[in-house]
Amino acid sequence: MKILIVHDIGALVGGAEYSLLKIRRELTRRGHEVKTITGDRPRPEPGFSDFTFSSKDASVAGKLLHYLYNSSAKKTVAATIEGFHPDVIHACTVTMLSPAGIKAMRETPAVMDLRDYGLMYPFLHKYLPREDFCGYGDEACCPQHAGYRRYYFEILRIYLHRRRFGQISTFIVNSNFMKKLADSMGMKPAVYLETPIEPITKDLPGEPRLKNGILYAGRLEPEKGVMELLDGFELVLIAHPDAELLIAGEGSLSAGIAARIRDGHLGKSVKLLGHLSKPELQQWYARVRLLVVPSLWPEPFGLVGPEAMAFGVPVIGSGRGGMTDWLDDGRNGLIADPRDADKMAGAITTLLEDEGLHQEMSRRAHASADRFRLDLYIDKLESLYEEAIANSRRFRS
Repeated sequence: MKILIVHDIGALVGGAEYSLLKIRRELTRRGHEVKTITGDRPRPEPGFSDFTFSSKDASVAGKLLHYLYNSSAKKTVAATIEGFHPDVIHACTVTMLSPAGIKAMRETPAVMDLRDYGLMYPFLHKYLPREDFCGYGDEACCPQHAGYRRYYFEILRIYLHRRRFGQISTFIVNSNFMKKLADSMGMKPAVYLETPIEPITKDLPGEPRLKNGILYAGRLEPEKGVMELLDGFELVLIAHPDAELLIAGEGSLSAGIAARIRDGHLGKSVKLLGHLSKPELQQWYARVRLLVVPSLWPEPFGLVGPEAMAFGVPVIGSGRGGMTDWLDDGRNGLIADPRDADKMAGAITTLLEDEGLHQEMSRRAHASADRFRLDLYIDKLESLYEEAIANSRRFRS
């Protein structure tokens, strides 16, 4: 089977890109011929992008029309289809691709990944409480945060995208939470596939686990709840002064978090690890006692949770959005509201002090991560590709 993957970003900057790289490699290993089209910013990495289109920054004045009609994307997609003749297209993040790029796929069977809210803003307020998402990230949630010009531009952009959804055979979602949203917004049929996690590296160093090591891994942005986690961790230190919080990631709050650590004299207890590669992150999964996912907004999925569980690491999370697909409160981890410092501290303290409970949750965490295997995901993905091709043939005949 010839498969064309289309994605806005050609560099390995986040979980979506690492996931697509794993998918591409496994499809290739199974004998499929796979090519990838991506935007050209940031600079595409070898082995991930085969073809690129111009992807300008939507925040720059005068360039917003590029996101309504990206002629470069349209030409690149059309030329690649003509030269490669794919049997099916797997479209992922398509903001920079623009509706024009999607239109260029109209003669080829296609499935589309909905890994984030990019094609749902600014309509989420119809389906979710506004305080759950409003003001987080750089999305146009409302005129107050985006400005009227950007807000109504986003409404137009998404409207033009949705006019092309009739070309899509199946929408792939990464959690039951996202499936409910997709169904509510008319993105049908929406099929839930468990996002595959990174296979455990076999040659990890055999270092002992940190007895009181607590890990946060993710973007350092307001919606991720890192500042709130620090509030709870300060209470943990009262009973466990030897506890250690390791923060992996970068973002707009990096400087503010560093200042908070300095001003609160937390330098001995909180360490900033910066951005970590997947192998480096796995080394920390193998060493910490627990992972905390204190997201304030509803996570579409929350990939770091199952990744840590594969190493037998229990997770404390806010339980928002798609987290409940993998976080079973009281079995493989605990749910705690990050805005309630006492409850967050109580959950962390429980798993630091109760060795029997920690061991039982560790065992269940490891077992629960098994269903996120890459081979199971690819089996289902191949079936969706075949179904898209069959549907296209029936439609044409």
